Amino acid sequence: MALSSSLFSGLTGLATHQSRMDVIGDNISNVNTTGYKSGRALFETAFARTRGIGSSPSGELAGINPQQIGLGVGIASITRNFEQGAIETTGVNTDLAIEGEGFFILNDETGTPVYTRDGSFTLNPELDLTNAAGYYVQGFMADENFQVVPSGTVERIRIPVGQLTIAKETENADFTGNLNAAGEEATTGSQTLSNIFNDTLGVAAGAGTLLTALRDPADLVTPLFAVGDVLTVSADKGTRTLPEATFTVTAASTFGGAGVDSLATFVEDVLGINTTVGVPLSPGVSINGTGQLDIQGNGGTANGIKQLQIATSASTSSPFTFTTPVQADGASFSSPFTAYDSLGTAQVVSMTFVMETKGTGSNTWRWYAEADADTDQELAVGTGTVTFASNGAYLSDSGNTIRIDSAGTGAETPVMITPNFESLTQLSDQSSGVALTFQDGAGKGTLWDFEIGEDGKVIGMFNNGQLRDLAQIALATFANLHGMFSAGGNTFRMGPNSGAPKITMPGQLGSGKVVSSALELSNVDLANEFVNLIITSAGFSANSRVITTSDQMLEELLNLKR
Repeated sequence: MALSSSLFSGLTGLATHQSRMDVIGDNISNVNTTGYKSGRALFETAFARTRGIGSSPSGELAGINPQQIGLGVGIASITRNFEQGAIETTGVNTDLAIEGEGFFILNDETGTPVYTRDGSFTLNPELDLTNAAGYYVQGFMADENFQVVPSGTVERIRIPVGQLTIAKETENADFTGNLNAAGEEATTGSQTLSNIFNDTLGVAAGAGTLLTALRDPADLVTPLFAVGDVLTVSADKGTRTLPEATFTVTAASTFGGAGVDSLATFVEDVLGINTTVGVPLSPGVSINGTGQLDIQGNGGTANGIKQLQIATSASTSSPFTFTTPVQADGASFSSPFTAYDSLGTAQVVSMTFVMETKGTGSNTWRWYAEADADTDQELAVGTGTVTFASNGAYLSDSGNTIRIDSAGTGAETPVMITPNFESLTQLSDQSSGVALTFQDGAGKGTLWDFEIGEDGKVIGMFNNGQLRDLAQIALATFANLHGMFSAGGNTFRMGPNSGAPKITMPGQLGSGKVVSSALELSNVDLANEFVNLIITSAGFSANSRVITTSDQMLEELLNLKR
């Protein structure tokens, strides 16, 4: 009985060491497998045959220990070492590694979630992020506003390179440069007067006189304008040529007054004369007591109205002649910049800076913004002030809003731009110079590349310089990693003892961070595996010797009768 027991004990030793050799062989074969986690086999003693359970001390007799003979060895567990593997940079932006806890989530061909540390992903023809087996990488997609809002449900990650186009409305504009502190304060704006007009009674035309009733004082019979006539206004402003604008005469069109039927209001709008409350020098367009169109411009030489003409489609000669008895004065500087609406349409905005007041310890400049693309006809789209301290440094500003109407264009309206003048200075120089350094809008751009951050966010890079969040990679963590079981292809599945997966974003709830353009290498320690080879081989040999020795002893026993 004892000899046969030793045979079976040796047999269990051979079997368990063979299983351990299988684990070692698997580890060594996967020494270069991406994301591979090495395994180990742990042994346990088999059930022991008890010859006596022993006894406790009694009187003069000492206690007796149990007498047991083991019946061999078995596999206690085969577990994996989930320690971090080394991370190798690859330069491929779809390659991902996890530094820390967690698994990438994939959906297999049946839609069942599987989990992996192998981040060797690529884009399929539909531009979905997949692994080599075609399993879809799971995460959270951004909404139409490019905001990633993680929820309990993950979905496949799609990165539409070359297909997604965007535009960005300008919201902020930063300026830098210097305004000449030696310039003169603006004390007057330009004044432009038209020729004199009468009404049909020979009385000086007033604000409420209909355009169809305007007459030349030398000819009270012949109308100067008729319904349907188109008046074209053109002018220079400082060194700039303003865009032409047209006014169609209707039966309700008046010489002055307010509203869309007023020629004076139209001229005021298309010349960009800013009449905002607080703007100095009382600018505006009105009809004076002698029946003249009286155009008072804003201060600053860059705001001076010149070469004003109003032509009519009904005559080869214009009924209007203009003179400029007063020229604008005051140091000023004008510079354009380009902004964008929500459809990516470029809009040129002219910024004019005028020395408004010189004070003790500070000077104040006023800025005027004009935009040709404003759809409500009014060229002026904003004004405000910038005040500088006695050392020329920026001190404060006011009225920092530029409003451009985009009604009827399909874009969001209005375009609201906040100018930033904190980088401006005001020091004495021969001239002023101001330039745009940054504006956050952009025209049409196409997604051409992407990168993935350590928080798993897929950041799209567009060829108009814009960056947008497209998606976010999700990670899964488990309470008991050793309860997972391998599903082949570098993937694991949830096991009965692993616990349910906890879906999270990288870097949260105990999960690791994502390293892009890199892969996690196998964590197999070859030196350790070679040592285990030696130990396992020795154990296997020793157990085989138990069997051969037991066999020899049985032969000796059988030979006793001879």
